[in-house]
Amino acid sequence: MEMLIYISILVLLLAVIMNIVVSVVRSGRVIKSLRNIENSATVSLERLVREVRQAESVNVSLSTLGSNPGRLVLEGTDTGGSPRTVEFSLSSGTLMFSENGVELGAITQTDARVSNLVFYRFSGPNSEGIRTEITIESGTSTHYRSEKFYSSAILR
Repeated sequence: MEMLIYISILVLLLAVIMNIVVSVVRSGRVIKSLRNIENSATVSLERLVREVRQAESVNVSLSTLGSNPGRLVLEGTDTGGSPRTVEFSLSSGTLMFSENGVELGAITQTDARVSNLVFYRFSGPNSEGIRTEITIESGTSTHYRSEKFYSSAILR
């Protein structure tokens, strides 16, 4: 009888420990998804804002504004005074960056996917700017996360 009581206590403790382990693993996956999303958003929006601020104009005829998937083409000059064209576009869920027609690669992380990218052009009497709306997702079917981010920058 005493042995059955010990075994039932051990089984109960094992069940509690297994439940804790499963919860920790699940939380780790959720945190990883959120970290992928936040890292991709931070890097993407910082690069985008920096390029918009350095640009002199938006090439409206080559850009896709106000709809998804958006495409943004910025024109300006580099530090040497040479013409410089920068393009942001979406390719297979990845935010791509090109400079002077040469694709420099992805800005977002491989574990994150961009599901929505929209650029809006706004202008005032003395300024012109770009507002960006981006939705980034990450995770598996059981630990899926999606977050929307917004950013605005004024051209120089």
